[in-house]
Amino acid sequence: MKKSSGKKNRLLIERVCETFSALYQGSIIDKDWLCSHFDIAERTAYRDLARLSPLLDDMGNGRFKLSSHLIPSLHSGHLAEFAHFAGVSQLFPQTDGKSLRNRMKKSDNIEIVGIKSRDNKSLSKLFDHLDKAITARCIVTFSYREKPRRVQPYKLINHYGLWYLAGVDDGRLKAFELARIGDFSLSETSFSPTDDVIAELNNASGIRFGQGIQATLWVSAHAAQFVTRRPLFPEQRIVEKHPNNSLNITCVVNDKDTLFRWLRYWMPDIHITAPAALKDDFVKDFHSRIATANVANVTEASS
Repeated sequence: MKKSSGKKNRLLIERVCETFSALYQGSIIDKDWLCSHFDIAERTAYRDLARLSPLLDDMGNGRFKLSSHLIPSLHSGHLAEFAHFAGVSQLFPQTDGKSLRNRMKKSDNIEIVGIKSRDNKSLSKLFDHLDKAITARCIVTFSYREKPRRVQPYKLINHYGLWYLAGVDDGRLKAFELARIGDFSLSETSFSPTDDVIAELNNASGIRFGQGIQATLWVSAHAAQFVTRRPLFPEQRIVEKHPNNSLNITCVVNDKDTLFRWLRYWMPDIHITAPAALKDDFVKDFHSRIATANVANVTEASS
């Protein structure tokens, strides 16, 4: 009898500890959560909730969370939320707060090599002012590339480690690098965001806005392994696979110069097949760059 009682007490302690751990990490529980998590009967689940009731806030519909005065300022659930917010939620196979915390404890076993952000501490005040302006829908003024600007701010975007303000200037949606903004001022003039601008922001890739250009690209078998591993081009879509393992893909870009820069890097493994006008523009641009480089080399050699 004592063995049976001891086992029940041990299971109860384990359940209560694990339940409190989940609550401490920001989870919301109910009887169904307890039943499925511990494979217990509803009556047992109700008894466990009664035991924990002094520590819980009732959210209605039989759902409970840890009382607000017991919630830590930052728990592992917040860590998972931040990973999603920062765009790295798919970096690890498991992205719940507990797993991320365990990865951090074993940081010596892991190295992440990728694009590093600059030190943005100097942008702290400007960042806060812009965040306030976006929330309040207030027009801001500043100088940018030696020109005065009057901008309707919509969103802050981190693009490859650099922070940009996406806002409407002179009727057009543009991106302004925060590090280049000077003489900033927050006005008291408000504006109403438009659906067209919001749609353009949601559909844009990165910081390039405006009408997109759809291009069809041929990808060699060698480069195909990189293209299929992860998208290399905005709105990339595979449209045809060839017997020799080469591919045809489509992509949409808002700036052809950016596309040309990527294609120069991947030559001769990726090139444009359509539209013909875009292909001709790339060829002309490439030959122009070669001619400029040759002139520079001749000048340097003769000096």
